Amino acid sequence: MSNLAVFYHFYTSLHFGSGTTLSYIDLPVERESHTNYPVMPSTGIKGVFRACYQQTYGEEKAESIFGKGDEEGKLTFVDGRILFFPVKSARGVFVWITCPMVLQRFERDMKIIKSDFKINFLASLNFDNDEVAYVSSDRITVNDFLILEELSLKKKNNIDFNWIDQLKIGIDKSRIAVISDNMFSYFVKNATEINARIRIDQEKGTVEEGALWYEELVPAESVFYSLVIERSKDSCKDLQQFIKTYNNQIFQFGGNETLGRGFAKVILYGGEKNG
Repeated sequence: MSNLAVFYHFYTSLHFGSGTTLSYIDLPVERESHTNYPVMPSTGIKGVFRACYQQTYGEEKAESIFGKGDEEGKLTFVDGRILFFPVKSARGVFVWITCPMVLQRFERDMKIIKSDFKINFLASLNFDNDEVAYVSSDRITVNDFLILEELSLKKKNNIDFNWIDQLKIGIDKSRIAVISDNMFSYFVKNATEINARIRIDQEKGTVEEGALWYEELVPAESVFYSLVIERSKDSCKDLQQFIKTYNNQIFQFGGNETLGRGFAKVILYGGEKNG
């Protein structure tokens, strides 16, 4: 069977909402329950792709691939997982951060697409404390320190991210850092965007009473990935049509569409038989 990895490079900030909470953030983003990492629900991903496919090829063809009512579709869509998260840097404007846990499960997931996929430096990563970082180049360090927001991390070593080239996801591999799992969890929790929103009384021209709320956004430049998996051997033709339709196109995901949220370039990798 052949499957696809789908990469989402967000050009604008993203809001996949999870409803209201008791915290000061009224509308937080959707997160994985076990890691607390931001996540793109597969329902939202499938809905966007289906709408585009139906507009291009018609409702009947869309239903044959994506399903209808109690009839399942020919392709399985997996939740979008964070791969690279942008954080403000003292040098280089911003840095894409990731961590061993994210890279390990990315490598595991990619083996579904390409059985010999491997990130060579993973075995050599060693975080004896949370105040160190591995960097892809010295253009993002200041005197051997990686300075992210208000935190300084000592550069431990340079590592090679050349494997990104084969994925063609369009990010600058010279501005990537691998930090500890604990530090990564801290940034994806505390370095999202928090926007104050209000509603104006059109007659008075003032803020309506009780119409102030805070909304969380995953920042622009974030990179997620997900998988699209064939459910049967006879869906190969449909998968190839999927690649033709979506590869290197711009789509909009999540909420607040009229505010320009959620624009992402979609890059597809795979589509050949795994072996």
